[in-house]
Amino acid sequence: MDGASPSPVQAEVDPLSREGRADGDQLRILLVDDDALIQDTVGSMLHFLGYDPVVVSTGEEALTALEAGLQPAMVILDMDMPGLGGAATLPQIRVLRPGLPILIATGRVDATVMNLLRCHPQVGLMPKPFQLRDLRRHLGELQPACSASGR
Repeated sequence: MDGASPSPVQAEVDPLSREGRADGDQLRILLVDDDALIQDTVGSMLHFLGYDPVVVSTGEEALTALEAGLQPAMVILDMDMPGLGGAATLPQIRVLRPGLPILIATGRVDATVMNLLRCHPQVGLMPKPFQLRDLRRHLGELQPACSASGR
């Protein structure tokens, strides 16, 4: 479209992108969400920000990937999924990777979510819906922990 303003994704520049990191490596992020639209959208946003997204649909798939040796720098975890769901998956991730930063992405902040935030270190909250700038900010808040994690 002529005269149209650039899309928000095209207009934003991310200081945490691969160009903003001295080593140029992409940090791998495990995205756990059962919604295909969220997987595609957030996966694209992560890729745009310079991350290497690994996308799975269930907590069980996330745990299987971690048990098989996946070494993400961070996990973005949905709460409402079939099977284990985020609330049951998070403690099991902690058993496998105690220091791994986890960003809970949810549209409903309830007592369960607040309890997970209180009881587990290096867990952040990103309310849905969110935009690219929100994702960048939340990733940046956990970024110092990410740089110490495996890639």
